[in-house]
Amino acid sequence: MKNITIIAILTIILACFPIITGFQCASQEMTSAKLYIQRSDWENAEKWLSQEVEKNPTNAEAWWLLGQTRVQRTNYKGSLDAFDNSLKNSNEFTEKITQIKKFIWGQSLNQGVNFFNKSISASPESAAVLREQAIESYQLALIVNPDSVITYQNLAVAQNAHGLYDDEIVTLKEAIKRKQTPVLHTSLINVYLTKAQNADAKNDKTTAGENYTNAISAILDARKLEPDNAELLATMIDIHVRLGKANEAKPYIREAVAKDPSNKLYQYNLGVLLMQTDSLEEAITHFDAAIQQDPMYDVALQNIGVAYLRLGDKMKQAAQSTDMKKEIDKTYLEKFKKAVIHFETLVEIKKDDPNSWDLLASAYANANMLKEAKEALEKADALRKDK
Repeated sequence: MKNITIIAILTIILACFPIITGFQCASQEMTSAKLYIQRSDWENAEKWLSQEVEKNPTNAEAWWLLGQTRVQRTNYKGSLDAFDNSLKNSNEFTEKITQIKKFIWGQSLNQGVNFFNKSISASPESAAVLREQAIESYQLALIVNPDSVITYQNLAVAQNAHGLYDDEIVTLKEAIKRKQTPVLHTSLINVYLTKAQNADAKNDKTTAGENYTNAISAILDARKLEPDNAELLATMIDIHVRLGKANEAKPYIREAVAKDPSNKLYQYNLGVLLMQTDSLEEAITHFDAAIQQDPMYDVALQNIGVAYLRLGDKMKQAAQSTDMKKEIDKTYLEKFKKAVIHFETLVEIKKDDPNSWDLLASAYANANMLKEAKEALEKADALRKDK
């Protein structure tokens, strides 16, 4: 389900914020700083402004100028600190600070995109550094604009590539709080599945189960946006099957079958789930539907044959326990004979599979076709010896 692309935003061109100031009574630090600003000597301007705010931390104008100076030196994080201090002491520069923060956001976002795109073709060591730089840039952009869904989305992609799955989950949840989109929900589902599969690989069933459960919750939220999304439905079914929750999975697979009855996989999967809950007769109808779509569907042929064997065995035991009449006994024999028919087709497809011949032998034996059963067993033994 991974279908994520990095979205870049056009750079917001920094409007000329001319620093026109008078030279009224001012400290030496302010006077010197403004002279250097007029000369675009940003390094010395920052030095003098830093001295000024150290001596006079309530000077809102000095903080504002220091912030602008740092922007010119591309020290965006430092500029934000300076702007915050300016706003603490005065609202005189609020509008200007708001405008320049938009520029910082756009620049930081684009820096993140550039770093991440470079990481794709870089060596592993360099790629790791570039991803970290991308993440840092996106995080700075979010400090400026915490409601930017694009930034959250790009940050999540970089975190995923860097293996920071827990951080990615936090990022995606923050994005979803601000805007519900299929892409964000899909990303959240994918990261839970990744964590679950990684835990499965380590045989950590507890962690895997927790993350599969979280994925189910995320899918339920996603389906509110896209109730007809077949991939979401298929993933929901797969997770339930992985967790061994056949009963919980059945409503979803029934929904899938109802929407697409010609889908052999859906029909087959519902048959498998029904077999797990011992609903053999209903399972047979769905295996049969799958086979109608694909007569050579080997797993469906195998399972329908097994279902007929189990059903016949249940009927045989019931007949023996109640001492039923002989003519009724033929009913269960018919089930075994149907198993024979499907297994005979199966061995035509899988001629060299000894297990398929074993199944056919079992069906023959239960159907009182003893000669055929003996031949099938001999065939299975011969195939095993050849291997």
